[in-house]
Amino acid sequence: MNNVMFLKKGLSRIQFFSIALLILVSSEALSSVTMIGNRIIYPSNKNAINVEFFNNDAIPYAVQTWLDDGDAESKPSTSHAPFTASPSIFKIAENAGQILRMTYNGSQVLPQDRESVFYFNFLQIPPTNIGDKDKQKSNQLLVLVKNRVKLFYRPVAIADRIANLNNEIRVTGTSGTQGSRIVIHNDSPFYVSIATVKIKQQGIQHAKSANMISPFSQESVEFKEITSLKKLTALIEYINDQGAKVSHEYTITQ
Repeated sequence: MNNVMFLKKGLSRIQFFSIALLILVSSEALSSVTMIGNRIIYPSNKNAINVEFFNNDAIPYAVQTWLDDGDAESKPSTSHAPFTASPSIFKIAENAGQILRMTYNGSQVLPQDRESVFYFNFLQIPPTNIGDKDKQKSNQLLVLVKNRVKLFYRPVAIADRIANLNNEIRVTGTSGTQGSRIVIHNDSPFYVSIATVKIKQQGIQHAKSANMISPFSQESVEFKEITSLKKLTALIEYINDQGAKVSHEYTITQ
């Protein structure tokens, strides 16, 4: 998830950073500093893990990081999560990499029979002296890009079960003249990030989105255009640990 904010040059440095976290709008294409991978898995038996970044631009950036427990509007001063990222603010040179060290600080006791999810934020801050040698550029906009990715704390006691995740998901459904509803049951101790749910009927494939499903929980998806689920299957596409989409076909039990 990326967000971008435009700031007009000419603001003082204090004004610049005071406003920096206040006005954000969605964007997906302006991030020059990228994290290697699009999610973080933190094994419970690790004292720390490394998070890698790369600057794909020809100019350096400052990067500010923080973690939160689900508040998408969080700021470094208001966020809460039992993890520490070090350094929390760093400079990354042009066309270069940077490694951040993340540790579980124990400020919150986490369950050991299931995953816990948190969110890692990093804000890309451009240098404020861009265009200083060109008066025509003195009023250009500065772009700040905020990225937010999921961090999954995974207890070592359940780690091996991820290989059989497909077998710990099942689908039930009901149908009638008003349409159909399927329920995706997540019987696993992992968070399942659903990309799409697809049902094919009479040669027509119907696709719906769904929310991330918590461990030992379920999610309902409505298909109002389908009045009978008899002999139909559901193709569920979800995101794996590597951030890739994988799919599996399930019988819909009625």
